[in-house]
Parts: sequence; structure tokens; C-alpha cells
Amino acid sequence: MHMENVAYFQYGHARWIGHGPMTKPYHLFMFVDKGSLAYRVEGVRYMLQQGDVLYMRQGAERIGEAVTEEAHSKYSAQWAGDGLFGHFPHLADCGAMVFRPASLYAYLKQTYAQMYQLWMRKDAYYEPLCQGMLLELMARVHQDLTAKQYTGKQARVVRQARDYILQYYREPLSIDELSHLTGRGPSYLITSFKKHYGVTPLEYMHRTRISKAEELLLETDFNMETIAAELGYCDASYFNRMFKKIAGLTPSAVRRRSIPSSVSELSLHSLPADPTTPESG
Repeated sequence: MHMENVAYFQYGHARWIGHGPMTKPYHLFMFVDKGSLAYRVEGVRYMLQQGDVLYMRQGAERIGEAVTEEAHSKYSAQWAGDGLFGHFPHLADCGAMVFRPASLYAYLKQTYAQMYQLWMRKDAYYEPLCQGMLLELMARVHQDLTAKQYTGKQARVVRQARDYILQYYREPLSIDELSHLTGRGPSYLITSFKKHYGVTPLEYMHRTRISKAEELLLETDFNMETIAAELGYCDASYFNRMFKKIAGLTPSAVRRRSIPSSVSELSLHSLPADPTTPESG
């Protein structure tokens, strides 16, 4: 990811009348600090208020519009390349997208201001620092959006099933048991759980077990039979097959690794993130 003018501050005075059609050779992630304005991106109008964030794709035609006589101000971060799309693939397929993370206003204002100061001072390692800050604020904005999407009865049902799995994952759980617990039919539970977590309840159970198995492999000298029994598997061979299917390596291969951090990436992929619970802080 190449970053260009990663953070800069724009102030629109009361006589700002916007700008005509233009395209830019970079992506833009803009935060409205004060006032209101609008953008037309590829013909679609996006109305922006204080606290809103607008993403605009590189090369998309954009038109800026003044909507009131009051002044507005905004911060913008710009970058070229597709590096961030690995984390946010949906952004690659849209010309623009608006986020309204009202609860993050103070955090966004502070983070954009810090990026601006770093970029202006050009201190040592300012570029990777700004890249890291941009990635974090984009993640927080998406996290806020996801938390809003997954609310209501369905979210409570899948959280109840998830919490039960995390508590009793060593037991021989079944869909019928989880269905009885939540008071929902098996089909509804499986479909809803997969919508929220990307896997079925039983797949989540196995991923939880394998995540724990990684810890036991690295932190203890238990043999495979002991670890399999500890995690609820009937025999070591079944445990080995399930471990390789989820982690991509055999348990013995993981244990042979001399640097514990080298397998930490496996744990990151073992359990789906919880989209219903926004990160605190």
C-alpha cells in the first residue's frame, strides 16, 4: 500500500461552493469534523454531517457540493494501491460508501489529527505509523457498522449459542442440544449462526477446540492422546485429522516449531471474530 498525503486537513469556508467533476489517482477516507456538505460519486449523492466518514474509490468521478452557508471542516486520508482491500474487500467493488459512527467522533477526530501532525512533521517512521493508524480507524469504523447490523433477537440467539459452545466445547455438543437451549429450530440456528460467524455452530466448536489445542501443544508436553481426550475427541487420529483440516498443519508440525509466535497466526484464523460485540476503548 502506497500512501500519499495520508492525512491532511481541509477547511471549507462559508463561501465554499464545492468543485466540479474530477477523478483522483488515490482512494480517500474522509472524516467530517464540522458542518455539512455533499458529494456525488459516480452519479450517487452522499449527504454528510458532522461525524460522518466517506470512502471514495480511486478513479471514481466525484463532485463536491455545498449544502449550507455555514463553514465546514474535514480531515482526509489518501492512499494508492489495493493493500487495504485484503481487510475490506467490499470497498474494492463500490465507488463510495458512507459510515455514520457517531459514538466514535472523539476517537476519529483525535486519530486524524495525530496522523496530520505526523505527516506534517515527517518524523522517523511517520509513514508506517500513519499506515497503522489508518488501518485501525478503518477497522473501528467497520466494527461500528457491523455491530449495528447484527442487533435484535437473531443476534441474541446466536450469542447464546456461542457462549454455550465456549463454555462446554469439550463436551459432545449437538445441533439438537443447541436448538433446545435457544428455543429455535436447527435450520434457523445453523443459518443464523453462519450469517453472524461465517461457520456453523459445530464448526465453531471444532475451531474452539483446535485453538485450545494449539495452546496445549506449545505450553505443555502432553501427548496427542491426552490432548485429544482433554478436548473431547474420541481418539488421537480423529483429532489429528480435524486439527490439520482447520489449522493447515498437523499437531506434531506445530509442536516442532521452535518460536511460539510463529503459530500465532493460526489462532487468529481458528475462531471467527464476533461481529456483534464492538471493541471497547
